[in-house]
Amino acid sequence: MTKYLQMNVKSLLTNPYLIFWSILFIEFWVFMWVFVFGGDLLLIDEAMRMEAVRLYMASAYGNLLILSLSGACVTIGSSILYSSRSIRFVTKYTRLSPARFLFENLASSLVALLVVSTIMLLSIMAVFYSRFALFIVPVNPAGLAGSLLLSTLFIYALSLFLNLLIVTLKAPKSANFISFLPLIFGFISYSALWIDFKAAVYVSPFNCITSICYFAASGEIPPAGNFFAPRSSQTLVDVNLVLISLLAWIAVLIAIDVLLLRKMRGVGVEEIRTT
Repeated sequence: MTKYLQMNVKSLLTNPYLIFWSILFIEFWVFMWVFVFGGDLLLIDEAMRMEAVRLYMASAYGNLLILSLSGACVTIGSSILYSSRSIRFVTKYTRLSPARFLFENLASSLVALLVVSTIMLLSIMAVFYSRFALFIVPVNPAGLAGSLLLSTLFIYALSLFLNLLIVTLKAPKSANFISFLPLIFGFISYSALWIDFKAAVYVSPFNCITSICYFAASGEIPPAGNFFAPRSSQTLVDVNLVLISLLAWIAVLIAIDVLLLRKMRGVGVEEIRTT
């Protein structure tokens, strides 16, 4: 493990913005899902309650994970934006190539994002147990681990793309808006709780993440939206297609990221602060 990788992991995991928006703020919604929105689950017959709670917990984790990772995406993106000029210098005048920098920055960011994702999973399991006295574990732990890896990889690639785009286009005035786009997209995806996205779910990487996490956690085919509607009225998702879609998004974004790293010239901190 290189010094840069260690320092970047520490910097991200101790960042107060990431801790608040990706963990503490989402914990509030975990308690809302369990103690406010999930009260009706206690009325279900005990023979069927465990399966109902499992599906409900899978919905909660899949949807809240999107908001948590989107918040982390803003933090990771801003760190890249503010250090863009330094990144340009070290990748041009030292032996650290753009590809190697991308790998080390990716690895450190993935560690931080996976820690956040794991904290969210464990906290949801604990809060659900405290409410329903049922210890629910993912049906497919290995599948969920793979889903989290793909989810964090996509979030990182998107964050890097948006902020490298700002730097390459010399558009620091747009930094505040563009940096928050992942969070905006995350909340749009969250609306699938009440809206059936139908085929649009296959082109939305955020909904793809929700779908694969739901599938791994519950073992059931995820709906394309309208999670609280009767199962018979829901449009079900083809899990293979959403997985292929997410992989395609990741591959395209990483390829573009490498190109932008080679082309960017950097933006000074003063330019960002004065916008």
